[in-house]
Amino acid sequence: MTGNWRRISCGLVLAALLAAGCAGPTRFLDPEADLPYYQRVAVIPFACLAQDQLGGDKVSSVFYSELLRLSFAEVVEPGQFAAAMIKARGGTPPASLWSTADLARLGEEAKVQAVFMGTVQEFDMTHAGRDSYPVVSLEARLVDAATGRVVWSASETRRGGPSFPLLWWREIHTMGNLMTAVCRDLLRTLPRG
Repeated sequence: MTGNWRRISCGLVLAALLAAGCAGPTRFLDPEADLPYYQRVAVIPFACLAQDQLGGDKVSSVFYSELLRLSFAEVVEPGQFAAAMIKARGGTPPASLWSTADLARLGEEAKVQAVFMGTVQEFDMTHAGRDSYPVVSLEARLVDAATGRVVWSASETRRGGPSFPLLWWREIHTMGNLMTAVCRDLLRTLPRG
């Protein structure tokens, strides 16, 4: 009886660890969204609330690459889109908040139906004993350029390191690998038209 109880206890602990490790992103999708309508999109550089102020640019770049890989829609090249942002807003920095009128002008200038925007809340290395692991917290959204309506939004906070206490083969040690994993997780929640 003791052997069976021990196996059941170990099974319950393993199930709890699996459940904790599979949390994944939270998602919102506008039930009236017409995703096939969005044939051409762009990525506005993400805002960053973390200490590393370049975190927004770094995550935006990875998000852009993952969006291309997904083949959701045609994605405007970042350099071309930066020129369109300057034309649409004049001297206002791209990281400032976008009004509905600004987004409509940007949509016309860049010939996009929607833009991806986001906020990096955490972008840091944390210490666990002698090891350091990255932490990334990201919220991304797809916004209709003409109306300013949020069509899709997803967020996730994820820490690198081992997924399970004794399985080192799934550890993420670098910020680059963690950024890629978080961006992929979020974009997996975006239905394709």
